[in-house]
Amino acid sequence: MRKHIYIANQSKQKLGGGFVFLDNLRQGSRNLITFVDHWQDAHTIFIPSVTMTARQEILDAKAAKRRIVLRVDNMPKDSRNRGTAFSRMRDYGTLADVIIFQSEWARDYVGSWLESNFRVKAEKRVIYNGVDTSIFYHRDNPKARGDTYLYTTFNMDENKRFPEAAYDFHLRHREAKRKNLPLPSLKLVGNFPKELPPYKFDFFDGENISYTPAVENRKEMGDIYRSCRYLYFPAFADASPNTVGEAIACGCEVLLANPVGGTKEVIEQYSKKIISIEEMADRYIEVL
Repeated sequence: MRKHIYIANQSKQKLGGGFVFLDNLRQGSRNLITFVDHWQDAHTIFIPSVTMTARQEILDAKAAKRRIVLRVDNMPKDSRNRGTAFSRMRDYGTLADVIIFQSEWARDYVGSWLESNFRVKAEKRVIYNGVDTSIFYHRDNPKARGDTYLYTTFNMDENKRFPEAAYDFHLRHREAKRKNLPLPSLKLVGNFPKELPPYKFDFFDGENISYTPAVENRKEMGDIYRSCRYLYFPAFADASPNTVGEAIACGCEVLLANPVGGTKEVIEQYSKKIISIEEMADRYIEVL
């Protein structure tokens, strides 16, 4: 019997990791799941993020004995969610029958907190994000792209650590200049503080940089990845970055990977084999 799944999602956002994940899940499921518009018509209630969901709806569904599956990317911030993030994680974690973490790091970081503080007994699994391999792929030799670098971000906060990437690129520029070699280039894509673009992101030595605002079209983003040999990704405590998987699928080498978070796990997994959205969806179907 085909499973009827209700995605508990009130967010209208069309950019960012959460939106990309849901779009990939729907596409990757290949009509093996029926997604319904009302929880009353579902066998399973799927919570893609604790911050995207109405609390009362989940309480009502649990009272009606619906199965609850919670996806956990990271510990959300109370400061960005009107002081409700931690309590949502606690409540949904307690109500869930299964919790799917995006990396082993996330399971240890958030799962340990749920277990030790609230004795959460839900089944726990790790499923890495997949990428759309019809968009994110490469057929060239990435070494032929030269010294081309990319830094891209959707949320510009302190954890993204852009200054680390900027400093590393400056050093590479300076070294090439000293040796009279072709100068490297850096593409900056996404959302940055408004004061940075007019002042060339505070680069000061004639560095070759270009800036593109946030790109909604993923095919265009695939082209950007394929134009670069390297991706800077110094982000701190990113549980399972889609950007890293997409970039590796497009042939990019990841630089400055932070040891805190799931980035190095994703690099390890994708270096062995690119995870398609179909493979990801198959693993979710097993659970849902």
